[in-house]
Amino acid sequence: MSSDRIHDQQPNVESTEPANVVAWAGILFGIVAAILYGVLFLMLHELPSSRQELTDITANAPALTRLLVVGGSAGLLNIVSLILCLTGYVIQGRSRFEAIAGTAVSGLMLLAVFSVIIVSLLLTA
Repeated sequence: MSSDRIHDQQPNVESTEPANVVAWAGILFGIVAAILYGVLFLMLHELPSSRQELTDITANAPALTRLLVVGGSAGLLNIVSLILCLTGYVIQGRSRFEAIAGTAVSGLMLLAVFSVIIVSLLLTA
């Protein structure tokens, strides 16, 4: 009888945690947001530096619209990335490494962008 139990038991199989798809989606959105931030900063770098040329560009609605669309898209994707990574952290039974990494990267990107905005506002005042 005891020999039957030994044969009926399954060998120990290492159980791996399933992939945290929500956190991976957040990381993907974070990567796209980082690319859009790079495009935004390249577009801002191409703006004129003199005060007169900057006042002339305010009449150029398509240029301002492009800046607004790229900046708004990057910011929205960054916030969605942060929410998805935080949600991936809360999900039970999933790997938390991706969620922690994605949350850290998304949080740092938000902090960096807001600090650039705050510093530029302080310098122009």
